[in-house]
Amino acid sequence: MTTPQTTTADRSVVDRALNVLGAFDRQNRSLTLSDISRRSGLPLATAHRIVNRLHSWGALERSDEGNYSIGLRLWETGTLAPRCSPLAEAAQAHLMELHARTSARALLLIRDGLDGLCLAFAASGTSAAMCWVESGDRRPLHACAAGLVLLAHADDDIQNEVCSGPLRAYTSATPAHGAALRPVLAKIRRDGYAVTRRTFEPDCGTIAFPVRGASGTVVAAIGAMTQANSFQPLRLAPLVSAAAEAVSQQAQAFEWRTGRPRAW
Repeated sequence: MTTPQTTTADRSVVDRALNVLGAFDRQNRSLTLSDISRRSGLPLATAHRIVNRLHSWGALERSDEGNYSIGLRLWETGTLAPRCSPLAEAAQAHLMELHARTSARALLLIRDGLDGLCLAFAASGTSAAMCWVESGDRRPLHACAAGLVLLAHADDDIQNEVCSGPLRAYTSATPAHGAALRPVLAKIRRDGYAVTRRTFEPDCGTIAFPVRGASGTVVAAIGAMTQANSFQPLRLAPLVSAAAEAVSQQAQAFEWRTGRPRAW
């Protein structure tokens, strides 16, 4: 029989392991053991013990120099997340086609709590004027077109939480408070899409359309972004809309085939 003391101890071990994994992020993909200890808030000996266990399972990999990074087994496990795989697979070909036809960077975003999470993208080349985007990146809901689409169709409690809290101003064009954000959300619901200019990146324009599940619920958003000085939303709109509609049809077919609930 499991005692309360054992349950508490087990929970503590799990929490510490999660703290170790949480030490890694987009800006810190490779860490020394000392880095992990410092960023996780764990004593060095404790971090060492947990890192060794995670490494032996495959959740972490160790380089020849002794640095640690997220392991392939953890990545493989992550790809099984039901909210990610079907949508990402359905969207990838359409994102690639959208990028090929427009040269815009195309991405698929879902809402994860109060953030937007990129599931898939298509892009080529490099540009110092625009931030790169890749799968797993998080985007602020209030500052990018795809995030605004998701926020505009989110439940009232989510909208209220975002609008009542402090809004980070990434540029001078970012909605800086709820009073400025609510009319934007209302307009998106009326128009059916979102357009932003320089709200997240200083030289970027983006247009986004919703992806809908079988019940009509917005489950994701597809966005296309270009440099602001060449941004042509009227030209991009029908192409982005078509991509979103194609992904919606595949998402709906998946729901009907599997009986999946409407919430991805």
